[in-house]
Amino acid sequence: MQPTPKFKPTGLMPRSIPRTVRRFFQQLQPESEQKALDEFRVSRYQAIVSVQCLLTLICIPLIITWGLKSICIRPFIEHIWNAQNQPLFLNAWQEHRAWLQLQEYADQRFFDQLLMDDNVNMFQLKNIFDETSVKEDLQREFIHLANTFNTESISTLTNIMSDLCCFGVFILLYNFLKPQRAILKTFISETLYSFSDTTKAFLVLLMTDLLVGYHSPIGWELSLETLIQHFGFAPNEDFVFLIVATVPVFLSTVFKYGIFRYLNRVSPSTVAIYHNMIE
Repeated sequence: MQPTPKFKPTGLMPRSIPRTVRRFFQQLQPESEQKALDEFRVSRYQAIVSVQCLLTLICIPLIITWGLKSICIRPFIEHIWNAQNQPLFLNAWQEHRAWLQLQEYADQRFFDQLLMDDNVNMFQLKNIFDETSVKEDLQREFIHLANTFNTESISTLTNIMSDLCCFGVFILLYNFLKPQRAILKTFISETLYSFSDTTKAFLVLLMTDLLVGYHSPIGWELSLETLIQHFGFAPNEDFVFLIVATVPVFLSTVFKYGIFRYLNRVSPSTVAIYHNMIE
C-alpha cells in the first residue's frame, strides 16, 4: 500500500508572505552584507570571464586568419598559381562568365560602331570586326578579363585556405578554453533564466521566425548562394532548393521538440505565452 502524500495545510495567510518576511530578517543579519558582496563579486567574475571567452573565440581566429591571409597564404598561392602554368580559369563556371562578358563587350562595341557611322551598309556590317581598332579593343578586353578572373581564382583558393586555418584555430581555442566555456555556459543560462516569461517567448518566436518562418527561404537562398560563390563554385539551383526545402523543416521539428521536451518542463508559462503569440 502506497503512503498517502502529505500536503501542508493552507491557512488564511499565503505562504509567500512568511517566506518574504523570513528573507527580510535574513538580510538584517550582520553577515548578509558580506554574503551579498560575495555574490556580486562572483557575478562580476562570471560576466568578465564570459565576455573574455566569447571575444576570444570570435576575434582571435579572425585576427590570426587575417594576418596569415595577408602575410603568408595569399602571397604563397599567388607565387604557385602564377609561377606554374596553371589554367586560366579555375572551373567551367568562370570560363562561361568570361565568355558572356566578352560577348557582351563585343556586342556593345559592334553597336557603338553602328552609331558612329550613319551611312553603313550591309557589306560594311560584315567587316566591322575586321577593323584593327575593334580587334585591339577586343584583345585589351580579353586581357583585362584574364587578369580579373586570375585574381578571382587566387582569391577563391585563398578563401578556402583561410577558412580552414580559421576553423583550426577555433577548434584549438575551443578545447583550450574548457573551464572558461563552462563559466560562459552558466552565465548564459542564468541570464536567460532571469528574463521574464514574455521575453523568453519573444526570443523563441524571433529565432523560429528567422530560421523557419514564412520569409526564411529567401534568406536561406541568399546565404547559400553567397557561401557557394565564396568558395568559387557555380550556384546550383537544384541544390539550393533542396537545402531550402529540407533544412528549415528539420530545424522546425527540432525547435518543436525542444519546446515540448525542455522548455515545457522548465517554464510552462513561457510555452503558454508562445502559443498565444503564434495563434
